[in-house]
Amino acid sequence: MSMSANEGQCALVTGASGGIGLELARVLAANRFSLVLLARSRDKLQDIARELKTDHGTRVTIVAADLSEPLAPQAVFDSLNDAGVRVDLLVNNAGLLFEGRFDAIGLEDQLRLLQVNIVAMTALTRLFLAPMLERNSGRILNVASVAAFMPVPNLAVYAASKAYVLSLGEALSQELSGSKITLTTLCPGVTDTGMVHGTNLGNMPSMMIMDAKTVALEGFRACMAGKPVHVAGLANELAVQWVKYQPSWLLRAIGGVFGKAATPG
Repeated sequence: MSMSANEGQCALVTGASGGIGLELARVLAANRFSLVLLARSRDKLQDIARELKTDHGTRVTIVAADLSEPLAPQAVFDSLNDAGVRVDLLVNNAGLLFEGRFDAIGLEDQLRLLQVNIVAMTALTRLFLAPMLERNSGRILNVASVAAFMPVPNLAVYAASKAYVLSLGEALSQELSGSKITLTTLCPGVTDTGMVHGTNLGNMPSMMIMDAKTVALEGFRACMAGKPVHVAGLANELAVQWVKYQPSWLLRAIGGVFGKAATPG
């Protein structure tokens, strides 16, 4: 699809203030989408909006919202609907990650992670899918993780939440087959973002860490091609393909090794 074909199309990106979300916003702006950027920090979003307007002439709507609040997805949908904003491409990128033993992470943090990674993502998908179905056009890009493919000790709830994102996405991509709506699930590996800075994941060998710009570009291309699932990076793709054919006991052992890399030393 040419960039000119995206003129008049609007993309909503959650978690747009940094990392993969920010890079996706930049890629979308470069491809002539107008944008709705959602994150908690209005100041960061305003800076990004200025950058995108200067670089690409992009029209940007800012939505400062905390998706860990249960009522936030409906409020976001209602405000955009009332403003007459039609979302043609929904990017569910916002997510939380906490590393450490399950019993060492506070229950409040775990439930907040589930609210953002699962509940808000599901709500936004359901809310914005409805008008897409009415006009029989639209795209959804949900960001999961390679952690979705196996249990990962010390990232137990995070990995489980991403397994949900992957499973939901694959099911919905089948439900939507035959329509002009596509749903793509992007599965990055460890990526150089604020989410992993300050965690032991950031201490992994540099060859195992991708940059957010590359991940975003791969995700955008997969989304525009209507690909149901895309694992970012050839090494990650090969690893995921290998994992699919291994017995569950071996996956638990591999997850344990990976989890140790995410354990404070």
